[in-house]
Amino acid sequence: MNEQRRYRRLARRETHRSRSVAAAVVMIVLALAAAYVAVECVLAALGLAPLLVSPSAARDWLSAASPLALGIAGVAVLLGLVLLIVAFSAGRRARHTLPNDRMVVVVDDSVIAGAVARETRRVTGVAPERVHADVSRRLVRVAVTPTSGLPIDAGTVQGAADATLASLKPGPRLRAQVAVAAGTVGS
Repeated sequence: MNEQRRYRRLARRETHRSRSVAAAVVMIVLALAAAYVAVECVLAALGLAPLLVSPSAARDWLSAASPLALGIAGVAVLLGLVLLIVAFSAGRRARHTLPNDRMVVVVDDSVIAGAVARETRRVTGVAPERVHADVSRRLVRVAVTPTSGLPIDAGTVQGAADATLASLKPGPRLRAQVAVAAGTVGS
């Protein structure tokens, strides 16, 4: 059981982005800002000249609501919003796992898309450039553009895509969505 936990942890590590770089940058900036404020406060308490600006002068400047202070506040708000988006975004990489009892198998979404497109081409007999598959988190979109005069049954395409996904068993589970376009003139 311990081995299965390790496999799940490894799969998660490979399928999701780490936020440690963003967290480290934020922590370093906050630590430097706190150190600067502490040095200015100590210098003010000792009655020495400030490095850049005394704490009382900074407080007065910020409370005056000058255009520069408002601009700095706006930039700080935007930076905070960016950090919130980074914190709450999915952080998911374009990868899925495939079941295996002995190891972790992680494949890029383009591999799954290629397998579904190849099987669709084989079943329908259309040219490779006329089948396109795209994989998102839970959905595989298959678009087929047949040659004019050669009708293609959407159910056949759906069955081929479903069979391929059933044989691969990617995690998280994927569902196929098929679109058969009107035919185009050509070979």
